[in-house]
Amino acid sequence: MAIDQNYTTASLPPALTLYYDGNCPLCKAEMIYLSARDTEGRLGFMDVRQTEALDTLSGVTCQSALANIHAVTPGGQILIGVQAFQLAYGLVGLKRLSWFLGIRALQPAFGLCYRLFATHRYTLSKVFGGLAMRLVKIITKRDRL
Repeated sequence: MAIDQNYTTASLPPALTLYYDGNCPLCKAEMIYLSARDTEGRLGFMDVRQTEALDTLSGVTCQSALANIHAVTPGGQILIGVQAFQLAYGLVGLKRLSWFLGIRALQPAFGLCYRLFATHRYTLSKVFGGLAMRLVKIITKRDRL
């Protein structure tokens, strides 16, 4: 189910749709932050735990989608992990962060760090999830997707 889609024109699809784990407080905090920065409606958001979410992400299992964030462009290109964040950050005006994530020499390190985060996100959420949600609510003045 698409949530909090703030497209500027209802007929325009988002430039990127992010498929995230809605049961992960850290993941959800990041999506709330991106949604708040997305003043031009360039991003779409899909919680992969919603029954119809993966219908539009052909060939991707729920297990795979839960293991790594996935994103899809209107043309059907699927981006996974750091690549998804790199494009999303660029679309919401975080150009320096997007550029940094795109540095080829650092891709192996970014990939490793993301895999570690994704694998341990529930443990990390137990420690930092509440704080992350409070901070993102303060920063963005939003509390949900």
